Amino acid sequence: MITISIIVPCYNEEEIILNFIDELEKTTKSTNYRFELIFIDNRSLDSTWEKLFSAKEKFAKVKLIQFSNYFGKEAAILSGIDECTGDAAIIMDPDLEDPPELIPELIQKWKNGAEIVLTYRSSEDISKTKKILKGIFYKLLIYCSERVQKLPQHSGDFRILDRKVINYLKSMREKTRFLRGLVNYIGFKQEIISFDRPFRQKGYSKSSYNFLYKYALDSLFSFSNVPISLIIKFGFGLLFFIIIFTIYLIFQKILGNPLGGFTTVLLLIGLTSSFNIIAIGLVGEYVSRIYTEVKNRPLYIISENIDI
Repeated sequence: MITISIIVPCYNEEEIILNFIDELEKTTKSTNYRFELIFIDNRSLDSTWEKLFSAKEKFAKVKLIQFSNYFGKEAAILSGIDECTGDAAIIMDPDLEDPPELIPELIQKWKNGAEIVLTYRSSEDISKTKKILKGIFYKLLIYCSERVQKLPQHSGDFRILDRKVINYLKSMREKTRFLRGLVNYIGFKQEIISFDRPFRQKGYSKSSYNFLYKYALDSLFSFSNVPISLIIKFGFGLLFFIIIFTIYLIFQKILGNPLGGFTTVLLLIGLTSSFNIIAIGLVGEYVSRIYTEVKNRPLYIISENIDI
């Protein structure tokens, strides 16, 4: 019988985790597959870990992993990938914004030959500010990605991966991780399922603006070298502008209409200084990630690993 692993990273989900387990049970019972549930607790500060043990009453095979500290969602997903033994693995959040009822459709598309089946959020109930920022982020990320590795816009981590994809992901041990970029890099046959993302019913989103900002930078700089190459292009553009502006100033001087020197100097200094600061910042972002890689610390540390 086919075994499907379901990887669920958790952090402070005590208000909704039991509802998620109930919904997941309803969906999985309507199928003819064997399921392996893997819950990864990112050292929650509430009672999430204790409530996860209730999954044993509803599922035959459950693995509970608790980290020794908070290592982030990407590390939690990787630990689930490391531990899963299924023929395919589904990655999803426990907040019910990734609807469990889509699981049969994901599995069916995988059985029909797709090695990766992504989910596309055709709509989601979020604030206008977040929607605008996410739109800008995806456009920037798609622009920076390679021509043959374009990321689908508004695709989340909710997806099913074939065993061969899982094995390749296990071999990729970089510290600054971006699952969507790594999966896209691996390639293979991919298909997409569209759905309307429901609003979180209980608990609160962990995606604060600070978290989204850091995640956006990690995603961009770990997935693409385009930002650093833009420095050279922008530098040549700035040089061209300064040359043209210098010629313009010379002509104005010849014609007897010189521009105010103080203002001109301030503008040029401000322009070049801004470019230098941005360039140094971009290089620094890459260097900081190189530093993280060379330290070679473990991606996560497990304090408890329980099969129940």
